[in-house]
Amino acid sequence: MTVFVGRTRELEQLESRLDRALAGKGGVVFITGEAGAGKSSLSERFLADVAGRAPAARVITASCSEQYGAGEPYQPFVEAFRDLVSGDGRESGKKGFRELARELAPYWVAAIPVAGEVIAATMLTAAEIKETLGGMSVAAPPSEEALFFQYTELFFAAAGEQPMVLFIDDLHWADRASVSLLAHLARKVSDKPVLIVGTYRPADVEVSQHPIKQAKLELERYGVGEELALEPLDTVSLAELVRGELGGPATPELMHLLERRAGTNPLFFSELLSWMVEQGVARERHGEWGLAESAEEVEVPRSVESVIEKRLIRLDEDLYRALEYASVEGDEFDSTLLAGSLGMDELELEELIDAAVRSHRLVRFSGTRDLPTGDQTSVYEFSHTLIQDVLHRNIHGKRRILLHRKIAELLEEIYEADTESVAHKLALHYDEGRIPERACQYAMQAAERASRVYAHWDAIALLERALRNTQTDECRIEVLERLGEENERVGRYTQALQQFNQALDAVGSEAEQIRAVRLRRKRVQVERLHGSRSADELLGELESLAERARALGERAELCEILWCHSVLPGSAVDAEREALEIAAGTGEPGLVARAHYLLAQSLAVGGNPVEAISHARGALDSYAEYGGDIELARCHNTLGIAHVLLGDYQQAVEHFDAAATIFDRAGEPGGEAIVRNNLGPLLTQMGDWDGAEENLEEAVRLCLRTDATALLRHPLENLARLHQARGDAEAARVGWEELLERAQSMGYWDTEIVARCGLGVVHLEAGDLGSAGVELAAARQLLPQEEEWPDYREDLELLAARLAAARGDDAEALEILEQAEAAVSDRHVWATYRLYHGEILSHSDPARAGPIVREALDVFEQLGAEPMRQRAVALLTQLGGSDGSPVG
Repeated sequence: MTVFVGRTRELEQLESRLDRALAGKGGVVFITGEAGAGKSSLSERFLADVAGRAPAARVITASCSEQYGAGEPYQPFVEAFRDLVSGDGRESGKKGFRELARELAPYWVAAIPVAGEVIAATMLTAAEIKETLGGMSVAAPPSEEALFFQYTELFFAAAGEQPMVLFIDDLHWADRASVSLLAHLARKVSDKPVLIVGTYRPADVEVSQHPIKQAKLELERYGVGEELALEPLDTVSLAELVRGELGGPATPELMHLLERRAGTNPLFFSELLSWMVEQGVARERHGEWGLAESAEEVEVPRSVESVIEKRLIRLDEDLYRALEYASVEGDEFDSTLLAGSLGMDELELEELIDAAVRSHRLVRFSGTRDLPTGDQTSVYEFSHTLIQDVLHRNIHGKRRILLHRKIAELLEEIYEADTESVAHKLALHYDEGRIPERACQYAMQAAERASRVYAHWDAIALLERALRNTQTDECRIEVLERLGEENERVGRYTQALQQFNQALDAVGSEAEQIRAVRLRRKRVQVERLHGSRSADELLGELESLAERARALGERAELCEILWCHSVLPGSAVDAEREALEIAAGTGEPGLVARAHYLLAQSLAVGGNPVEAISHARGALDSYAEYGGDIELARCHNTLGIAHVLLGDYQQAVEHFDAAATIFDRAGEPGGEAIVRNNLGPLLTQMGDWDGAEENLEEAVRLCLRTDATALLRHPLENLARLHQARGDAEAARVGWEELLERAQSMGYWDTEIVARCGLGVVHLEAGDLGSAGVELAAARQLLPQEEEWPDYREDLELLAARLAAARGDDAEALEILEQAEAAVSDRHVWATYRLYHGEILSHSDPARAGPIVREALDVFEQLGAEPMRQRAVALLTQLGGSDGSPVG
């Protein structure tokens, strides 16, 4: 470790933040400063002190790579896996990391190749992973939120065993996927024994418009993030540095020269001091270090890079050459690859590098890594990235090209059985080595891998490298198409349109070929999202494309066109029916299942639950036979919705339960939250209040864990309704007020209407008619002028009727209810209106009220809505069977 001086205040600030994290108030600290400002020294000292200050805490270290950053998704978090695994010794009463990974993060084992390799290396074989994971088969993660959710759950489960300190170095080189995961994880640490510390260079972040800047600002707004900006060292601290490095003080003349040439940058200052001692420019006399008499004759380096360069030139020729070759690999290198590129015996190389570690402090040993061959390699990293920069920059011309080419060939040889895991490295080295065909091939492979784990920005960077290396029109078209898809996924619609248009131009005059049809359909999809053309224009183009696909006999593409057609305004369900018919003709099970599912969704939303059930079951059967857990869950959810519309609540509950179980098992929190939110109000209506509360609270937890703030409105609303149904007025009031606050902050006026109506009911049932009236008026002001009957009007009209009745205006109340009954389609809502209708009418005309209440009772009995059924029975009993029928 370098001499630690002048950072006592910053160290105390970090230690104070650690103490708060150990007390369960986690947070994030960003240590910022330019190259050589002392970020590494401060971090190393702090991490070393953690062991003494918090011996129970687990320190996890990771870093980001300049050379491979954008090509290696989630690099620091995969390193964190390695760090956790390397210390996976079981302590009494504690779960091992492997067990936690099996339970909480199967996607990270299955979908992130490097993570799988890390665990595989620890478990000896890849087969043992599956054995340890209980033989489960894990598909690709269904969403980015599922991937992030599993990592967060795993990390916090580990933090439940012992406090965690996660250190990530060089965040200015982090890939976008890693920044997104960091922000997601960091937002959840405020009530956890977790401290996250990261370093970055502000200048590099500003120049590249790196997303870590926005992430830091967002975390500061959340109250969990703070910046620790390193100020320049003062003269006293620099004098301490000299004393620490040389064992004695410096003369004023030496200090003046050092400060004049190196400024206050600790790295430059230290490197310049070491160089001056090595050159004899600075000498010790009588316990004090000063300038030699010949100092004026020596040209003193004027930058930290030039100091490093002069130090490197003095190395033994073989060591310099080894470090030079190592710099081609990047800021991290391994002994096997380096020995191969040098043509050296690996043991001789290890002994040579040992000198760089011990005597010159130019590199440091960071661990070992298992290779696909079964052998093991030592891993080293340069002690500062500027050392690697200087070495690599000094390799010129054809020599640099040939070195990159040689590294690429050796990587292919070593990783022959698994080139996918190093495809991003192969793409870079073949690109620098001027072998464009291979560079393009591996860049495409790495981009596909990145896209599978939702690292779409990384995929874009890799595809741009592939595009620079395309050699044929066919390859160029393929890369442009993939770039268009990835840019669409991240919302860069202008770029996506540009790339689809370039691909179409490259296709040329052969407009009948299927690739042109597919590209035009994808362009239409983007234009719909971008708003570039009207819906009528897009429909016209899709009809033309459908005709062409029919003429070409391309049935799968025709289905895609029809599904694209079905989401445009003015489309009918006929397009999806035709797609199903065409898919059935292909005999492709996956296509048929998808066609059934999409048609079922449209039918359910369109109010045709009977036919929706038929098609959802068709999809369910196909997915059950051919795999696809997530698709199975979605089918069950659609079936649940359709059965609710039919009034078959018990069947709906069974399907929602099945969907929730599958989503939970598959680790898809977004889908599970939606299903549990669907299930909660249904159980409320059926009188299973404990079950409703359990599902809704889980939905809230899942929404909070995944930052699904818009979706969170729904379980909060349904929890407030549950409290109201239970008669817990205070809990209902708190729930409605929280919902109102969230609705206003996010601009959801429809949810604000619902929340104000809920608060109005609370006031009404407490006898505060004035406050109830205020809430009703506020809700009415938000109501848009429209003829249709949206869901939020159900609450508003019921509150208006109940308030009118409470004020003694039964006629107005009945008029409101009669109009509402004619407008609603939901049977439970209709029966609720009828029951209130009967209650109000019972005051003046019991004979007329009885049949109305019995109509409501019949519906509640059919639905299995027990609380409202009991209420209807009680009212009929009170009426004394005045409708002439026996009271049950």
